[in-house]
Amino acid sequence: MASDLKRALEHLRLRAAVRRSCATLAGWLAHGAGLSLVLMMLHVTLDVLLKYFFKLPIPGTAEVVAAYYMIGVVFLPLAYIEVHGRPIMVELFYDRLPQRLQAPLDVLGSALSLGFYAFLAWQSTKMACAALESGEYIDGLWRVVVWPSRFLIPSGLLLACAAMLLRLAVLLQGGRAGHGGDCAEPL
Repeated sequence: MASDLKRALEHLRLRAAVRRSCATLAGWLAHGAGLSLVLMMLHVTLDVLLKYFFKLPIPGTAEVVAAYYMIGVVFLPLAYIEVHGRPIMVELFYDRLPQRLQAPLDVLGSALSLGFYAFLAWQSTKMACAALESGEYIDGLWRVVVWPSRFLIPSGLLLACAAMLLRLAVLLQGGRAGHGGDCAEPL
Protein backbone atom coordinates (compact mmCIF):
# COMPACT_ATOMS: atom_id res chain seq x y z
CA MET A 1 0.00 0.00 0.00
CA ALA A 2 2.84 2.39 0.86
CA SER A 3 4.53 1.66 -2.48
CA ASP A 4 1.27 2.44 -4.31
CA LEU A 5 1.01 5.75 -2.48
CA LYS A 6 4.65 6.53 -3.23
CA ARG A 7 4.15 5.68 -6.92
CA ALA A 8 1.02 7.86 -7.06
CA LEU A 9 2.91 10.79 -5.50
CA GLU A 10 5.77 10.39 -7.98
CA HIS A 11 3.24 10.35 -10.82
CA LEU A 12 1.62 13.55 -9.53
CA ARG A 13 5.00 15.26 -9.17
CA LEU A 14 6.01 14.22 -12.68
CA ARG A 15 2.71 15.43 -14.12
CA ALA A 16 3.06 18.76 -12.31
CA ALA A 17 6.64 19.15 -13.58
CA VAL A 18 5.55 18.44 -17.16
CA ARG A 19 2.70 20.95 -16.85
CA ARG A 20 5.02 23.62 -15.43
CA SER A 21 7.57 22.98 -18.20
CA CYS A 22 4.90 23.23 -20.89
CA ALA A 23 3.50 26.39 -19.32
CA THR A 24 7.00 27.91 -19.08
CA LEU A 25 7.83 27.12 -22.71
CA ALA A 26 4.45 28.44 -23.79
CA GLY A 27 5.15 31.63 -21.86
CA TRP A 28 8.50 32.07 -23.59
CA LEU A 29 6.89 31.61 -26.99
CA ALA A 30 4.13 34.06 -26.07
CA HIS A 31 6.80 36.59 -25.08
CA GLY A 32 8.45 35.91 -28.46
CA ALA A 33 5.13 36.69 -30.13
CA GLY A 34 4.87 39.92 -28.14
CA LEU A 35 8.41 40.83 -29.14
CA SER A 36 7.52 40.12 -32.79
CA LEU A 37 4.53 42.44 -32.48
CA VAL A 38 6.62 45.25 -30.98
CA LEU A 39 9.38 44.83 -33.57
CA MET A 40 6.81 44.82 -36.36
CA MET A 41 5.27 48.01 -35.00
CA LEU A 42 8.67 49.73 -34.72
CA HIS A 43 9.83 48.51 -38.13
CA VAL A 44 6.68 49.66 -39.95
CA THR A 45 6.56 52.97 -38.06
CA LEU A 46 10.19 53.69 -38.88
CA ASP A 47 9.58 52.73 -42.52
CA VAL A 48 6.61 55.11 -42.77
CA LEU A 49 8.48 57.96 -41.08
CA LEU A 50 11.53 57.54 -43.28
CA LYS A 51 9.41 57.16 -46.41
CA TYR A 52 7.25 60.25 -45.93
CA PHE A 53 9.67 62.62 -44.23
CA PHE A 54 12.97 61.69 -45.89
CA LYS A 55 11.91 59.76 -49.02
CA LEU A 56 14.03 56.82 -47.75
CA PRO A 57 11.83 53.76 -47.23
CA ILE A 58 13.36 50.69 -45.61
CA PRO A 59 13.78 48.08 -48.36
CA GLY A 60 12.10 44.74 -47.71
CA THR A 61 9.75 45.95 -44.96
CA ALA A 62 6.69 44.20 -46.40
CA GLU A 63 8.64 40.99 -46.93
CA VAL A 64 10.10 40.94 -43.40
CA VAL A 65 6.71 41.76 -41.87
CA ALA A 66 5.00 38.95 -43.80
CA ALA A 67 7.76 36.35 -43.49
CA TYR A 68 8.89 36.88 -39.90
CA TYR A 69 6.79 39.15 -37.69
CA MET A 70 3.34 37.91 -38.75
CA ILE A 71 4.33 34.27 -38.44
CA GLY A 72 5.69 34.88 -34.96
CA VAL A 73 2.60 36.80 -33.87
CA VAL A 74 0.21 34.11 -35.12
CA PHE A 75 1.93 30.78 -34.37
CA LEU A 76 4.13 31.36 -31.33
CA PRO A 77 1.32 32.05 -28.82
CA LEU A 78 -0.80 28.99 -29.77
CA ALA A 79 0.55 26.87 -26.91
CA TYR A 80 0.01 29.68 -24.40
CA ILE A 81 -3.61 29.97 -25.51
CA GLU A 82 -4.12 26.23 -25.12
CA VAL A 83 -2.25 25.91 -21.81
CA HIS A 84 -4.46 28.57 -20.29
CA GLY A 85 -7.66 27.26 -21.85
CA ARG A 86 -8.36 30.43 -23.80
CA PRO A 87 -9.01 29.35 -27.41
CA ILE A 88 -11.91 30.90 -29.27
CA MET A 89 -14.91 28.76 -28.41
CA VAL A 90 -18.54 29.01 -29.43
CA GLU A 91 -20.54 27.62 -26.54
CA LEU A 92 -23.99 28.27 -27.91
CA PHE A 93 -25.42 24.91 -26.80
CA TYR A 94 -22.55 23.52 -24.73
CA ASP A 95 -23.39 25.50 -21.56
CA ARG A 96 -26.96 24.20 -21.63
CA LEU A 97 -25.89 20.55 -21.70
CA PRO A 98 -25.65 18.52 -18.51
CA GLN A 99 -22.17 17.95 -17.04
CA ARG A 100 -22.18 14.27 -18.07
CA LEU A 101 -22.47 15.32 -21.75
CA GLN A 102 -19.99 18.21 -21.53
CA ALA A 103 -17.12 15.96 -20.43
CA PRO A 104 -17.16 13.72 -23.54
CA LEU A 105 -17.47 16.80 -25.74
CA ASP A 106 -14.40 18.28 -24.02
CA VAL A 107 -12.46 15.09 -24.80
CA LEU A 108 -13.70 15.03 -28.40
CA GLY A 109 -12.89 18.72 -28.94
CA SER A 110 -9.43 18.35 -27.43
CA ALA A 111 -8.72 15.22 -29.49
CA LEU A 112 -9.83 16.95 -32.69
CA SER A 113 -7.72 20.00 -31.84
CA LEU A 114 -4.72 17.77 -31.16
CA GLY A 115 -5.21 16.02 -34.50
CA PHE A 116 -5.54 19.34 -36.32
CA TYR A 117 -2.44 20.81 -34.67
CA ALA A 118 -0.47 17.61 -35.28
CA PHE A 119 -1.43 17.55 -38.97
CA LEU A 120 -0.47 21.21 -39.39
CA ALA A 121 2.80 20.62 -37.49
CA TRP A 122 3.67 17.67 -39.71
CA GLN A 123 2.92 19.55 -42.92
CA SER A 124 4.65 22.75 -41.81
CA THR A 125 7.73 20.77 -40.72
CA LYS A 126 7.94 19.24 -44.19
CA MET A 127 7.60 22.70 -45.73
CA ALA A 128 10.21 24.18 -43.38
CA CYS A 129 12.69 21.44 -44.23
CA ALA A 130 12.09 22.00 -47.95
CA ALA A 131 12.62 25.74 -47.44
CA LEU A 132 15.87 25.01 -45.60
CA GLU A 133 17.11 22.70 -48.36
CA SER A 134 16.33 25.24 -51.06
CA GLY A 135 17.57 28.22 -49.04
CA GLU A 136 14.21 29.93 -49.57
CA TYR A 137 14.25 33.69 -49.98
CA ILE A 138 12.04 36.48 -51.32
CA ASP A 139 13.38 38.73 -54.02
CA GLY A 140 12.49 42.37 -53.75
CA LEU A 141 14.65 45.44 -53.54
CA TRP A 142 16.68 43.30 -51.17
CA ARG A 143 16.89 39.56 -51.04
CA VAL A 144 15.20 38.49 -47.80
CA VAL A 145 16.13 35.00 -46.57
CA VAL A 146 12.92 33.48 -45.18
CA TRP A 147 13.67 29.81 -44.55
CA PRO A 148 14.46 30.34 -40.82
CA SER A 149 11.00 31.80 -40.23
CA ARG A 150 9.39 28.65 -41.62
CA PHE A 151 10.50 26.80 -38.46
CA LEU A 152 8.47 29.13 -36.23
CA ILE A 153 5.27 27.54 -37.47
CA PRO A 154 5.99 23.93 -36.45
CA SER A 155 7.58 25.15 -33.20
CA GLY A 156 4.37 26.85 -32.10
CA LEU A 157 2.21 23.98 -33.35
CA LEU A 158 4.26 21.24 -31.66
CA LEU A 159 4.09 22.94 -28.30
CA ALA A 160 0.35 23.43 -28.82
CA CYS A 161 0.20 19.65 -29.39
CA ALA A 162 1.96 19.12 -26.06
CA ALA A 163 -0.56 21.39 -24.36
CA MET A 164 -3.43 19.47 -25.94
CA LEU A 165 -1.92 16.17 -24.78
CA LEU A 166 -1.79 17.53 -21.24
CA ARG A 167 -5.39 18.68 -21.50
CA LEU A 168 -6.46 15.26 -22.78
CA ALA A 169 -4.62 13.56 -19.91
CA VAL A 170 -6.46 15.76 -17.40
CA LEU A 171 -9.81 15.16 -19.10
CA LEU A 172 -9.38 11.40 -19.40
CA GLN A 173 -8.59 11.20 -15.68
CA GLY A 174 -11.90 12.84 -14.90
CA GLY A 175 -10.72 16.43 -14.53
CA ARG A 176 -12.12 19.58 -16.07
CA ALA A 177 -9.79 21.48 -18.33
CA GLY A 178 -9.85 24.03 -21.05
CA HIS A 179 -12.43 26.51 -19.79
CA GLY A 180 -10.91 29.51 -18.14
CA GLY A 181 -7.38 28.32 -17.56
CA ASP A 182 -7.58 25.38 -15.19
CA CYS A 183 -5.46 23.20 -17.48
CA ALA A 184 -2.23 24.55 -16.06
CA GLU A 185 -1.01 26.88 -13.39
CA PRO A 186 -0.98 30.50 -14.52
CA LEU A 187 2.39 31.79 -15.62
